[in-house]
Amino acid sequence: MDHDERRRSITAATWRLIAAKGIDAANMRDIATEAGYTNGALSHYFAGKDEILRTAFEHVFEATNRRIDEALGETTGFDALRIFCREVMPTTDETLLEARIAVSLWQRAMYDEHMDGTNHRSLVSWRARMAEFLEQARVEGDAGDFDVDLAVEMLLNMMMGMQILGVLTPDQTTADRQFEMLDRFIAQL
Repeated sequence: MDHDERRRSITAATWRLIAAKGIDAANMRDIATEAGYTNGALSHYFAGKDEILRTAFEHVFEATNRRIDEALGETTGFDALRIFCREVMPTTDETLLEARIAVSLWQRAMYDEHMDGTNHRSLVSWRARMAEFLEQARVEGDAGDFDVDLAVEMLLNMMMGMQILGVLTPDQTTADRQFEMLDRFIAQL
């Protein structure tokens, strides 16, 4: 196993810990145990816990973006917007896992400059992509006249809320309920 593969395995172990037990469980000893390494071995791959958590946070966005790109293909307009949103919303085991990790790490992102930068870049990119899909829907004749920036912000807030509620109240914020909210929102445009 090479250096990058070991970093990925440690990041994956960190994900599992955070998803199962929360951010407080992600101490160096437990991360090492979960990854199958000694505590001291982690220092060969990461400078410390902060770097591991930063990498885990970056990986959430990277994994989501890869999945979005694969699912989108050549899709445009509202269909592309639905695909995009569904890959962010916590409606599958994979997206729920990512939501658990993101929600756990958001508090750190408020105070960690690197994590804040990762979050900021990702949300700028997501806003631009959603705006592009909405503009495509207009060109395709599927959308009425509305404020694209406001629609993007409303949709992004709805998806982030779904991540929180999908983690905290999964019995109420079910996948079907999330899909219904998304479809109703899009129908209003």
